[in-house]
Amino acid sequence: MDAFDAILKRVEQKKEDYTTYGFQKLEMAALNTFFDLAQEYEGLENLYMVSVTVPRVFLELKSNLYVIDPKTEAIRWVANSHAGASHTDVKAPDYIEITEAPYHHGHAYVVPIHGKKTPASHILFYSSRDVIGIFEVTQARHLTDEQLFFIQKYVNRIGYNMYNKFLAEQNIQHLKFINNLVADIEHNVIVPNIRYKYYFRKIRKYLTINKEVEYELDTLLDELKSQDRSMYAKVSETLERMIVLNRAMFGDQEKIEQHYKHTTLFLESLLRPDHFLFGEYILKKTLCHLWQDIVLPQLKRYRDRFVQQGIMVDHIIKDRKASEELQVKVDKGLMAQVVANLFSNAAKYVESAMDTSGKRTKRVDCRMLFIENFFGGEHHGVRFDVFSSGPPIDQEDASHVFDEGFRLTQGETMEGTGHGLHFVKNVVEVHGGVVGHKANEFGNEFYFIIPA
Repeated sequence: MDAFDAILKRVEQKKEDYTTYGFQKLEMAALNTFFDLAQEYEGLENLYMVSVTVPRVFLELKSNLYVIDPKTEAIRWVANSHAGASHTDVKAPDYIEITEAPYHHGHAYVVPIHGKKTPASHILFYSSRDVIGIFEVTQARHLTDEQLFFIQKYVNRIGYNMYNKFLAEQNIQHLKFINNLVADIEHNVIVPNIRYKYYFRKIRKYLTINKEVEYELDTLLDELKSQDRSMYAKVSETLERMIVLNRAMFGDQEKIEQHYKHTTLFLESLLRPDHFLFGEYILKKTLCHLWQDIVLPQLKRYRDRFVQQGIMVDHIIKDRKASEELQVKVDKGLMAQVVANLFSNAAKYVESAMDTSGKRTKRVDCRMLFIENFFGGEHHGVRFDVFSSGPPIDQEDASHVFDEGFRLTQGETMEGTGHGLHFVKNVVEVHGGVVGHKANEFGNEFYFIIPA
């Protein structure tokens, strides 16, 4: 049954239900008025007052409304049909309890207000209960079973609207928090992070001075050689150690600086305030060379990791049309993370497999292709793909690899969240591109195609 048929069937069921309910004309008018005013007025406090005044006006019922603190389950009185909203923390009567079903207490009829069970409930409500409030008719002894049934249905409508307004207010608070957090990150992380540039320059300056000292010592050695052979040997040994140490420091300093550049690029592109303000990736596109400016820096970053895992990485193929001159207009920081995710994914799942020559190897290959008219009407595309050797992903899993939270069965022992490829998909699509996966007997290929 498709969605339309299911909804059609549900509407027909509700039609039959309302025929069975047999609500009076005044009761139906009360329901309709509540719906109208619940949409007309904004804010929870207004909803509380609407909830208790509608039964007063239409059915001459006195009522109280209570809400439940989702963290502590404390019951708080919030509205009365004759006094309006409560602006103080008035304790609820002892007989008002959190229950799953309605109950009588003396003259009162007490009905729990249920919220909706949705994924958002886990964020909004901390309790395992779905009861978010309580509605009390204070003088209900004279009511018939039919009227009590109407009150239950009316309270269901209160629950639906209360839940949605709870969620709306919670979302506003979340957005305020996120925007404040992003401002804090920008002020306390990203801006101070720029300071590292200064320290890197100083370290490189010191290392350069060390090289000059090496040269001076080497010059002095020539003079010492003819004067004191023993001292010459000792100083030569010390100089050799100094040279080895300096070269190692130069290498590590370069790697740390590269890591800093990548991290800074990722931080600035991921934590961009506009992402959080508009609730989607906001691109800052610049014209750049996909291969030189984005792929090669990430490949260089991952090359040591590939080598350490015994992965062959010298099968880097570039189509002639997709040369160094081919440019794309993209958000450089976000696309760099896309490429990094594909390399990280390849390093994580690569396994040795038989290649076309019959030799078992671990391989990670990447290539770039220029595709004419891929997006139609003289709109060309650039395809970048990363191949990793290993068992091919089956068709069922392949159809879900870009879904949020999805993880391959064979990768259950690997660390991860199943977010990487979903991120790749989001960023590529917001660039107007597409992503895909292709398996063969030697392994798996993940690719994206973006406008050239």
